[in-house]
Amino acid sequence: MIDVVKTMNKKISDLQYALKSLSNMDGDIKTTLENYGNPPDRTLPANFGSLARIIVGQQVSRSAATSIWKRLLDIDIEDSKIISEVKPEDMMTAGLSRRKSEYIIGIANEIVSGNLDLKSLNTLHGEEVKERLISLRGVGAWTADNYRLFVLGDMDAWPANDIALQGGMKIIKSLDDRPNREDMESLGENWRPYRGAGALLLWHVYGVVVKKADVSNI
Repeated sequence: MIDVVKTMNKKISDLQYALKSLSNMDGDIKTTLENYGNPPDRTLPANFGSLARIIVGQQVSRSAATSIWKRLLDIDIEDSKIISEVKPEDMMTAGLSRRKSEYIIGIANEIVSGNLDLKSLNTLHGEEVKERLISLRGVGAWTADNYRLFVLGDMDAWPANDIALQGGMKIIKSLDDRPNREDMESLGENWRPYRGAGALLLWHVYGVVVKKADVSNI
């Protein structure tokens, strides 16, 4: 438990440093931080449950993903051994699609068989982590980048295809249209190696401005 707390505190410290560095690189970031403050801590533990939770959130609203996740907790979704033995239908009763159910069960089997060690990802470079995760069925760039950012604290992870992220960029850069993935890749180049910190701030802004969310609920 002490190691988990130390890891989370380090990630928060890394985020604060990255945001400060980013604000020195981009005046729009500085203004955004002054207007909206720092994004809240959304760190996730490095385990199967976190990867499963990110997969649940693929292409659905955050509120829908949260509702499904709460129901999945009833079947011990965070325990890879248990999930490796369930059927897709068991997970579908919680509102999860068959395909996502199969993805998560497949990853649980990879962990139980010893083919996947999520803790070892901490020893890899960001792009190596992404490559390893994408090799898993059901994991694409968005899922891999979110795992890098929220679980591993990779301050340069950049889920450029995320709609909320694009919406946040439109706001802070006062753009006429929401940027697409290619635009985001181009805009993000100026934020290296702190794109992940920028992503967290963009989600924060989008939540406050578009979703009208209270900061504590973002």
